[in-house]
Amino acid sequence: MILGAVAMPGRAQQPFADVHVHFNWDQKELISAQQIVAKLKRANIAFAVVSSTPSALALELKQVGGDLIVPFFSPYTHELGRKDWYLNERSLQLAEEGLRDGRYRGIGELHFMAGFRPAVDNPIFTGLLALAQRYSVPVLIHIDAGNEQKFTAICRQNPGLKLIFAHAGGNLYASHIRRVLEQCDDNVMIEFSARDPWRYGGLTSADDLLQPAWRELVLDYPERFLVGTDPVWKVTRTQTWDQADDGWNYFEQLLAYHRNWIAALPAGVQRRLRLDNARRFFDVK
Repeated sequence: MILGAVAMPGRAQQPFADVHVHFNWDQKELISAQQIVAKLKRANIAFAVVSSTPSALALELKQVGGDLIVPFFSPYTHELGRKDWYLNERSLQLAEEGLRDGRYRGIGELHFMAGFRPAVDNPIFTGLLALAQRYSVPVLIHIDAGNEQKFTAICRQNPGLKLIFAHAGGNLYASHIRRVLEQCDDNVMIEFSARDPWRYGGLTSADDLLQPAWRELVLDYPERFLVGTDPVWKVTRTQTWDQADDGWNYFEQLLAYHRNWIAALPAGVQRRLRLDNARRFFDVK
């Protein structure tokens, strides 16, 4: 499969805040922190929000990239932490230490799948939400479910908490996300990441421009959306357990895909999605 066109070489690209990237243990086998930072700089990324497995790898990337990197604490504190994070009480201590001293600027990505553990009332998850409230940092939440109700319950139970709904345009329709925006306060943001046509689809049409319902929603709520690339897993084939994650090989194509549909929006909306919303929400100057 051939991916979409990359931005033309030498063409000036406007600054872009990438709100969803990872530097995971199985990516480090193929790409270094120095190489990732070089990619971000070449792409004119103003800053990148990073969560990693294990969590400490986000700090390694921060050490190389400086202000270019906004690291999040992930309770996935070891290579297989995604499977048992909700049983690890020590993650709350690690999160508080990292938030208190400013090493981490948020929490996540946290994954939930309807019908599987953990439930959203898990004490580790609710403890992390309490820490996010205490330190006024956002939480990035990935919920695979058939509707928006699980996420809206979280936002209603935690008024004032900065939340990010990950991967809009994937398994939910624009009508679901509209209900999120209507039911959750403006401290809740929606991000478009990893919903490119090569892996997921649902956000854009065959011309790689926003589908009409999504375009209408973005124009109705231009201040509530963020954009990220999420360069993980095999973009052109299914991830396999015994192979390293080569997602960063496709970072440029993923970014070009997002730049393309954003460029078809009104100029003021373009800038909000590309940069201004993220700067405001993550308090990055």
